[in-house]
Amino acid sequence: MAVPQQLLQQLLALDESVRLEIAHTLLESVDAAVDDHMSNDERARLEVTLERSLAQADAGQTVPADEVFRALRARRASRVAR
Repeated sequence: MAVPQQLLQQLLALDESVRLEIAHTLLESVDAAVDDHMSNDERARLEVTLERSLAQADAGQTVPADEVFRALRARRASRVAR
């Protein structure tokens, strides 16, 4: 469902601080919905994965974004070609 244009215009006309508060509230509601669908085991595995990824980033063990996007585009192209 698309956001009604009138509602979107009203929201965009609000002060930045109000828009930020609304955005945070909306994101929290989505996060809460996702959390409701995850088991404790899934949540624990996700936490471990996120911590490992953050540690790798802190250690400078990252892949340049252009390489990541190139690989993703190639993967998508190979799926479309099938």
